[in-house]
Amino acid sequence: MRDVSTWKNTVIESRIAASVLMTVATLCCACPPTMAVPTLDELMADFAFSADDVQRVRKGELVKTTAKETSERELAVVMVFLVHAPAQTLVSAFEVGKGFRNDPQVQSATEIRGEGTLDDFKAVVLQPGGDKETQRYLAAAPGDSLNLSAPEIATFQALKGSGGAGQPQVEDALRRMLLARYQAYRAKGLAGIAPYVRGTDKQSQPADEIRRATEAAKGVKKYTPAFYDVLLNYPPAKRAGLDERFFCIRYALSGRPNFTLRHRLAMPVDGAYVLADREFYVSHDYNETQAIAALLPVENGTVVTYVNRTTTDQLGGFGASTKQSIGRSMMAKQISEIFEKSRAGFEGK
Repeated sequence: MRDVSTWKNTVIESRIAASVLMTVATLCCACPPTMAVPTLDELMADFAFSADDVQRVRKGELVKTTAKETSERELAVVMVFLVHAPAQTLVSAFEVGKGFRNDPQVQSATEIRGEGTLDDFKAVVLQPGGDKETQRYLAAAPGDSLNLSAPEIATFQALKGSGGAGQPQVEDALRRMLLARYQAYRAKGLAGIAPYVRGTDKQSQPADEIRRATEAAKGVKKYTPAFYDVLLNYPPAKRAGLDERFFCIRYALSGRPNFTLRHRLAMPVDGAYVLADREFYVSHDYNETQAIAALLPVENGTVVTYVNRTTTDQLGGFGASTKQSIGRSMMAKQISEIFEKSRAGFEGK
């Protein structure tokens, strides 16, 4: 089953989970909590954990569960654990690793600033498999081999029709495409994300998928409503205290170069610390992903929560529920391993 094996042989969620964990360190400041501090039972209930899960967390376990997916093409995983210490003391533990440099899958990660320029996308090269990937773009058509809009497909088709186009010309067109997508999202948020054409009168809408993933974050909405509003209504909802960064990332996926545009948002909210990594463009294999992590104060410490929602068209159709179950299990296993390693850094805090 190609769908399942693809998920099994990648570490998409692991990369994002590790990135989220390391980014939490940038949020922590000596702000006294001003919101009413909930009990562990109350907070976990708001994240849809059971009473049994609460007891396991209270005993020191890392508990993972599945959240209700918003579609048959989505994988959703939730993790939570308790640290008997205030959030401010956890900064150093979250600083394990140095971001993208520790990820063997990542071949380049370039921060994009301001309006962006083509120079920000110099690392966008068709490696590995340059020849095959070049031909794949020149043969661009509706389908799931590449995530492209109708105008983007037309651009690559015109490039092929001009004759003599090779890897350098395709890479230049790809860089221009990524810059345009970045600028559209930065200016309009979700409304600026172009759809992927899958077939005649058939499209995938990553903007709608991200919107549904955000609306499903009920716990985030309750405990950090200002951040929830930013996620849902970016960019007009931007406010003081928000730290945001953009990246163009190239990494190897299934023996192919995969290009993603990532928006990282982080903000302290009333003594809580919350962040999100949102991949609003992905060149193939999956549609988008949004991971949200938070340090939330409770009566006896800090609850660390993590929610990951990733959508891929490879999970829909016949046998969708079985494929979701398998993919969800693999995703949870990968992420929980990262979190268990991170928890070791909290000892003695």
